[in-house]
Amino acid sequence: MGSSNAIAEAGLSVVNMFKKLMTPEPIASPESIGLCMPQEPEDFQLTVWIYNFEEQKGGANSIGFRPDPADPTQERYAPMQIKLFLLITAHSKAPSQIRAADEYRIIGKAMQIVRDMPIVEASYLEGSLAGEGTLLNLEMLKLSSDDLTKIWNNASKPVKMSFGVSVTVSMESVRVRTVGVRVSEAHISLNQTERKK
Repeated sequence: MGSSNAIAEAGLSVVNMFKKLMTPEPIASPESIGLCMPQEPEDFQLTVWIYNFEEQKGGANSIGFRPDPADPTQERYAPMQIKLFLLITAHSKAPSQIRAADEYRIIGKAMQIVRDMPIVEASYLEGSLAGEGTLLNLEMLKLSSDDLTKIWNNASKPVKMSFGVSVTVSMESVRVRTVGVRVSEAHISLNQTERKK
């Protein structure tokens, strides 16, 4: 279960997966892949950007207190389930004559990775996600041209070759309460007393 850093850690975990599986081909260096807005890629050739999120509600485990596995004297509020929406974008640094083809190769490889490996392996996980043995399930999203334009939201720069992915993470609550001591044994003594007349 993730800490309050789970959102950033999920994004960085996806970046780690791409760094390992997309280098040296089609991207020469792992430093060319990063967590970044696609409108400002700097030297990145592949950017991962968390553009939105929503809390997942529903189910008996999503509300209320439950026993804290780390401390039997307290209960912890249920973790928050958050669905993250990521935009994966290719940015070629090639000359203009071959730039489009290079971006198609980059985005095609990224799509193939997500399709073939929909679960981010433990070796790529960051921070609190790594320590808990969390599984990150990737799901490709269907984004129309209008969706991409709204997400991109920058009239001065053309929309680059991109696709969407969703991933759900759990964020552990810091809200706890002490549990009263449970009665496990009771002794009752009944003494008969005489009534005064």
